[in-house]
Amino acid sequence: MKRSIILCCIALLLPLAASAQSKRQDKLGRPHGETDFVINWKQYYTYDEWVKILFDLEKKYPNLCTVESIGKSRMGRNMYVMTLTAEKTGPDTAKPAVWVDGAIHGNEVNGITCSLYLAWYLLTRYDYDPRVYEALNRSTVYILPGFHVDGNESYVSFPNTENNPREPFRPVDDDKDGLYDEDMTEDVDGDGELSIMYAEDPSGDYRLSKDKMRFVRIADGDWWEGARFRRIGNEGYDNDGDFALAEDDLGGIDPNRNFPWDFTKQDGKIYPLSEPETRNVLTWQLKKKNILVSFNYHNIGRLIMYMMPPEAKGPAPVRRSVAPATTVKDKYAFTAPRRVDATYSHDADVISQTVSSGLYILKNYEPEIGNEYGEHLATTYYLMGAYSFLIELWGSPAPFADTDGDGNVSDDEMKKWTELDLGGNVWVAPHQVKHPQLGNIWIGGTPKKHIGRTPPPRYIEQEAEKQALYVMYCIDQLPQLKFGNYAVKKLAANLYEVEVEVVNDKIFPTASDRSVVLKRYTPDRIQASISSGSLINPVAQEAADSDTPVNIFGRSLYRKEATPAGDKVEFRAKGNSTQVFRYTALTSGTNAVLDLSLASANGGKDAIRIKLSDKP
Repeated sequence: MKRSIILCCIALLLPLAASAQSKRQDKLGRPHGETDFVINWKQYYTYDEWVKILFDLEKKYPNLCTVESIGKSRMGRNMYVMTLTAEKTGPDTAKPAVWVDGAIHGNEVNGITCSLYLAWYLLTRYDYDPRVYEALNRSTVYILPGFHVDGNESYVSFPNTENNPREPFRPVDDDKDGLYDEDMTEDVDGDGELSIMYAEDPSGDYRLSKDKMRFVRIADGDWWEGARFRRIGNEGYDNDGDFALAEDDLGGIDPNRNFPWDFTKQDGKIYPLSEPETRNVLTWQLKKKNILVSFNYHNIGRLIMYMMPPEAKGPAPVRRSVAPATTVKDKYAFTAPRRVDATYSHDADVISQTVSSGLYILKNYEPEIGNEYGEHLATTYYLMGAYSFLIELWGSPAPFADTDGDGNVSDDEMKKWTELDLGGNVWVAPHQVKHPQLGNIWIGGTPKKHIGRTPPPRYIEQEAEKQALYVMYCIDQLPQLKFGNYAVKKLAANLYEVEVEVVNDKIFPTASDRSVVLKRYTPDRIQASISSGSLINPVAQEAADSDTPVNIFGRSLYRKEATPAGDKVEFRAKGNSTQVFRYTALTSGTNAVLDLSLASANGGKDAIRIKLSDKP
């Protein structure tokens, strides 16, 4: 009868299991969902355009994605967070989570692209890719594509230099003349680009390059008979009559110095969380205790920046000299470069492993310790206990244009790269303009906006894809607890000792060392019960066992490594760990079983039933 019931249940579940990944694609050369929701990844999107993409994704994948506003920007735009997780496996807060945000600085809009691409990658591949399927079933990803949405929109939609606008649009009197934001960079010639203004000057330090596309400095001592130019400055007007141009631009307080941890007036200007954007984000994040890992997308520099735990006090041990990395293997074998407080030793190990993997996935990136000083990176680690990484995207074209490998891009190398790789549509060509205040001047000679700080179109998707793979790796390495091997030993009549493993073979623990210090975590728990008899709860302190190793589970194990356990035990599972728990049971029947139920807020659930045999 029982067998029939089981078979019926299996038959009912089979259609559900089959349909869960009916599109599963194991052939690498075939589509993995990309054509289910087509996006052009060779352009940057305006605020309205990428917000529409968010809601279209939510509509297409309602069981995997929700979109909500976490508040409004200074100029009234909604700041939208996407929550990605499989609804059928439980609510978002019941699973370990990764946070991703992009473009906290207005001009760093490739962070929006990388964030959007990650969402698209996970959603479109869910039914096709077993790894993504598993990731969204057991974890959550929170994505804020655009952080400084006002500046992001201005950067994409209007003429700007590659460096502006950076900060939220709080009025600030940069030139101390009693006026606010009156001398901005402005598009004098109306060509849709902001460049540099020059004046012809027989004593000038600049000349036109051979291809007539750039102004280049005349080297000291060089003889030059042709036209010379003097650099005036950024394109714009003198709107306040102080004989200076573009010296009081839009923007005020750096939002990445506006967070509470280690806030300074010098860097943060007013007070922590003075800006609505930073206030909205941290208020929302603090409600999500399941965030274990945080990524912030910035530019430029091709860096994996990471937040280190507090440094150890006292004299450092004597270190042997270490030769610089000479092989690819050495380059990716990253070790955190400073000695941390012993309380945080596991956090340092986790960070080292995560950065090492990132260096391999991203290839041409370098590691660097992140700053504090009111930065988001420091706040998510020190106030939330999340492992925090700041990715400085893109950078210069050096890896692509530096053909001689000297680490610099010469004029000739830049010219070759822009012509052969980018089709030549790169420069604001120098041209004459009549300025209403300065008379006849020249404007141009600089790269167009999406060259230096943000990748040009052919590189946008390349950059976004490898960032998605790095985040995907971290999602895959979120904790997952399960029972492992066990051993039963009969101590006396009706008296048994059971040792059972709890395994977390992922890099991340169920809570960071910092979370433990903050008391901002829920301990992992094992609930035990016996079908007939009773468990003997351990005394407060176990007597020391012999150091003689006992071979169980196919390996040598010192008995004193086991943690005595009773009806309920609380613990924290570290990353890449195996913990052994010891139960002592007094049975009152011949077929007693020990039931163990494992529950972890961030590591999932598991259960095991162990028979206690009468045999000696």
